[in-house]
Amino acid sequence: MEKKQKIALTLNIVIFAMALVGSVLCFGEIYVVETKPIEHGIKLLKFFTLQSNILAGISALVFVAFLARQAKAKKTMPPIVYILKYIATIDLIITFLVVALFLGFIASEGYFSLYVNANFFFHFAIPVLNAISFVWFENCMALKIKHTFIGLSHLLLYEIFYMAVVLTHFKDGAVDIYYDWYAFAQKGILVAFVCAVIVMLLGYCVAFGLYKIKNKRQHQK
Repeated sequence: MEKKQKIALTLNIVIFAMALVGSVLCFGEIYVVETKPIEHGIKLLKFFTLQSNILAGISALVFVAFLARQAKAKKTMPPIVYILKYIATIDLIITFLVVALFLGFIASEGYFSLYVNANFFFHFAIPVLNAISFVWFENCMALKIKHTFIGLSHLLLYEIFYMAVVLTHFKDGAVDIYYDWYAFAQKGILVAFVCAVIVMLLGYCVAFGLYKIKNKRQHQK
């Protein structure tokens, strides 16, 4: 196994472990720093942060399993493994950016309240380590422009789900914040749609950027 592969293997084991620990802290409502719970139990899965980090943990575990098989049996990595990592990486970068550039500024308990307890892993550590691993250490198949759209599949499905919840609970010109957990619709449905479009455009910029970076690095080998 090459040095880069060993580093990728190690980083993905760490990513899986952090996703597991973060999930235990989150679902178990275990707090190192006391904060106000925003949701409980299975309902926590409505958040893109949790979905994307669970996906990252699963993709990291799958990557580790197939990388170990590749090293032992000299078999090639199935394309679906790379695509899963690509989708998870896009999701995590979006999570990192939305929290850092938007949600942190509207958090009722302050900007850094979104970086404590399980959210230290979900909003910072896992996105950063996953991006480092994917960009610099993971070998990847040659990505095609169509993969930039495939990479947005989870983000698109989530936005459809989120907007459906907002629209079905929009009454008398407003929607309760409980059903608008990212506060996109607090200034009206039009603003919510604009925010959704902006996030999708941001997502595509991330997807396209990763596509260009990975293919450039592949050609430099």
